Amino acid sequence: MIRIASFGIMVAAVVWLAMRGIDYGTCAWYGHQTERDTRYAAFVGCMVKTSSGWVPRNELRTQQ
Repeated sequence: MIRIASFGIMVAAVVWLAMRGIDYGTCAWYGHQTERDTRYAAFVGCMVKTSSGWVPRNELRTQQ
């Protein structure tokens, strides 16, 4: 039973890391496509540099 739980935790960790890698790649691609400075911040997501500082990409429309 402990082996199954350990395996489940390991699978969840690998899936989480894969999703973070995809998010990082899409953030970099967004920066490339829009010619903006972007950074990927853990637990926040894609950040875009604006004149007022770094703003989360999903809140960018409210800042413009």
